[in-house]
Amino acid sequence: MKYDCIIVGAGPAGIFCAYEMMEKDPSKKVIILDKGLDIYSRKCPVNMHKLDKCPINKNGISGCSPACSITNGFGGAGAFSDGKFNITTEFGGWLTEYLDEDEVLKLIKYVDSINLKYGATKLITDPNTDKVREIERRALAVGLKLLRSQVRHLGTENNLEILKKIYEHLKPMIDMRYKTEVSDVLVENEKVIGIRLSTGEEIYGDNVLLSVGRDGSTWLEEICHKNNIRLKNNQVDIGVRVETNDVIMEEINKNLYEGKFIYRTSVGTVVRTFCSNPSGHVVVENHSGTMLANGHAYASKDLGSNNTNFALLVSHIFSEPFDLPNEYAHQVSRLANELSCGSIIVQRYGDICKGRRTTKKRIDEGFVRPSLKEAVPGDLGLVLPYNTMKSIIEMIEALDHVTPGIANEHTLFYGVEAKFYSARPEIDNHFETKIKGLYVGGDGAGLTRGLAQAGANGVYVARCILAKK
Repeated sequence: MKYDCIIVGAGPAGIFCAYEMMEKDPSKKVIILDKGLDIYSRKCPVNMHKLDKCPINKNGISGCSPACSITNGFGGAGAFSDGKFNITTEFGGWLTEYLDEDEVLKLIKYVDSINLKYGATKLITDPNTDKVREIERRALAVGLKLLRSQVRHLGTENNLEILKKIYEHLKPMIDMRYKTEVSDVLVENEKVIGIRLSTGEEIYGDNVLLSVGRDGSTWLEEICHKNNIRLKNNQVDIGVRVETNDVIMEEINKNLYEGKFIYRTSVGTVVRTFCSNPSGHVVVENHSGTMLANGHAYASKDLGSNNTNFALLVSHIFSEPFDLPNEYAHQVSRLANELSCGSIIVQRYGDICKGRRTTKKRIDEGFVRPSLKEAVPGDLGLVLPYNTMKSIIEMIEALDHVTPGIANEHTLFYGVEAKFYSARPEIDNHFETKIKGLYVGGDGAGLTRGLAQAGANGVYVARCILAKK
């Protein structure tokens, strides 16, 4: 069978590309391939507390086989997130560099309407209240910029249920193959003709969308190099996941749900808050053997903790001759893995300020109970570069003026958290590379940063393919 569209990667971009094609023309032949598992089979033994750290798989590296269930499979890395859907073009990706801002916002709202159709909550935050403006004034007074957005919090459990319903909707209409690794893209005369699997099997199609997620960004770069597709290096973000008591974050949680702030430090770096999870849990993500901190929150309070967690990420932009930002972030993160014997490090903020290692005794005596029991007390000062750590400290001290108490000695830092962005392939405003019929999309292509714009990206690619004569 020859397909009208082959989609590599079953994250938001891939899912909504397939969904839009079936909505607009169900006669089209579409296949999704992912090296992970289907939505029902994705289970993490660490997050289920069956193991203290990731197992060693058949390839000799840490992680489940065939791929990490947190970052791969139907739903992508966002499946086990807390499902924050941000309705804004102010952050969440760079689609506005290719499309009009109004068009991007319409695409985001269209994806939001699909989520609502499959059971998303109708509750949404209002970023224009008097209380939000008061928070914004306090932030500006210390050099913090608040990024506003309507936020629809799906919750981890509801996010999974929505994905299951979309999965069931698509299953009889398209082909899906899981535990299936794509090794190469087939090209003839500057036109894509299909893909090759790691088993040697070839699948043919007129259009291919590579929506491989952050975990597949290195593979995507290799494909681009092989086909002489120019790449533009993006930043890599390195930092920590912060965990504190809900009561400290109560004002932000109630009025914004997620407070997104950016701050320019004295050393010239830019730090941002990311992925805040009220009453949430810190979790481990496995990125091709590199263990990273992340977080999520359930919609149901019965499943929650008494803590709020969020990321503090420092943007690192490298100049020539260095052009391996993702590899740099992996090396920093793996150092934390080595010092914690395959896990991640947790450290109290008070111990960071005193330049000493956190011990289990100090954790037990602290006022914040770690939601990630598997994290190993240690010293992030041995891991994070000076400018990164200094930037994080400056940011947390600035945030203390907005959310008093966040900079207390009991606040926990988990490290490392990193966000890998692919070197962005050179594409046109249809997200098509110079190889005719070869499209890229989502976080792994350095185009988006989150559920909303990734889904919008997939919808737009589908429309471009369908518009071809």
